[in-house]
Amino acid sequence: DIEGTPIEDLVPDYGILNQIKYKYPVQDAYFAYTSRGCIRKCHFCGVPKLEGGQRDTESLTGLVRAIERLYGPKKDLILMDNNVVASPRFKEIIAEIRDLGFTRGATLKREGMRVPSQRRVDFNQGVDARILCKDRMYLRELSTTCLKPLRIAFDHLGVKKPYEQAVRYAHEFGLNELSNYMLYNFHDGPSDLFERMRLNVTLNEELGVRIWSFPMRYQPTDRPNRGHVGEKWTRYQLRSMQIVLQATHGIVSGEPDFFKRAFGDTVEEYERILLMPHDFIFNRDWYERFDPDSRLDEYRSEFVKLDSYDRRELLDLLSSCDPRDFGSLPARATSVQVSRIIRFYLPLPKEELFAIWAKQKELTQSSGAAALGLAEDERVEDAGLEDADDAPAALASNQAQKSKKRVAA
Repeated sequence: DIEGTPIEDLVPDYGILNQIKYKYPVQDAYFAYTSRGCIRKCHFCGVPKLEGGQRDTESLTGLVRAIERLYGPKKDLILMDNNVVASPRFKEIIAEIRDLGFTRGATLKREGMRVPSQRRVDFNQGVDARILCKDRMYLRELSTTCLKPLRIAFDHLGVKKPYEQAVRYAHEFGLNELSNYMLYNFHDGPSDLFERMRLNVTLNEELGVRIWSFPMRYQPTDRPNRGHVGEKWTRYQLRSMQIVLQATHGIVSGEPDFFKRAFGDTVEEYERILLMPHDFIFNRDWYERFDPDSRLDEYRSEFVKLDSYDRRELLDLLSSCDPRDFGSLPARATSVQVSRIIRFYLPLPKEELFAIWAKQKELTQSSGAAALGLAEDERVEDAGLEDADDAPAALASNQAQKSKKRVAA
């Protein structure tokens, strides 16, 4: 139907959410756009191809009222604009949001509820730091709504200055709950990503804000698979980063102790973590606290014997093949030290891994995302954490699913 109402202007069918087993964290919300497309033409982004240039949509108020008639009032307002601050109608859009009841501190009390629920607005695709930093007006306007969190993209170090200025303006207007997307595996390298993540720790400590980051691995939009390796990354490092994010539920907290443990305190420490055996990364608690054989200590004593050339060779070898073929790597190594350390990288038998997880579960409890202070509906839905089936994290996920099926049966 090319003559009827465009699909983007139709009322969403909320009944679809009841037809699947997965429960989306965000359900009690109006889902809408106030603008489509974007003024930017970033090479890593699919929006210019999919949506074209920036344009405003039909009435937000009309869509919200239509949703209310069919499904009743919703608590939150999720706006999926790609770059709302670039709209020439930005002030009008914010005024319309306020008129719909989403002012700062707004609540919703339904019939039968004893305590009203806090409402929130979420521009869940993020806003543009390069525009925010130009005029305090943007964050002043956003602060008049119940925006939580403020999501700002931090795609590369080239936008460090505008990003930092935008965070400072946000703090100035009382927007202290922030989140951002961090692209990696494009033209950046591990040191670039680390510096961006580390900046958030610094800003958290200095300003007293809370910034959570969601590193998002770049994948070309024209490739049918997800195997792209950026020119400054290696296959092994990307697997390692994915496993670290599995352990942190895809979240990079700006809390200093959390960050230091997960990513290190310097670029050098971060790069050493990315070069660790994946079993040690994913099961670090076990190997640091409970392993009777002290294998992690033994590995570290071998690792310090490697010079920079050895480490480069080790990284290249580990990136050259599937982990199931690591047993062939000692014969290819040109260094005796590299040949010796490869034994720590050989994947453990699944039965041994499952035994470790079972024992570890008895001895410790998982912290979970809730311990980070970040609500489920403020997290990122898909950070691409399940891409590598050969990663220990994927094995753990598969084992958990099998256990659930056995319990259900």
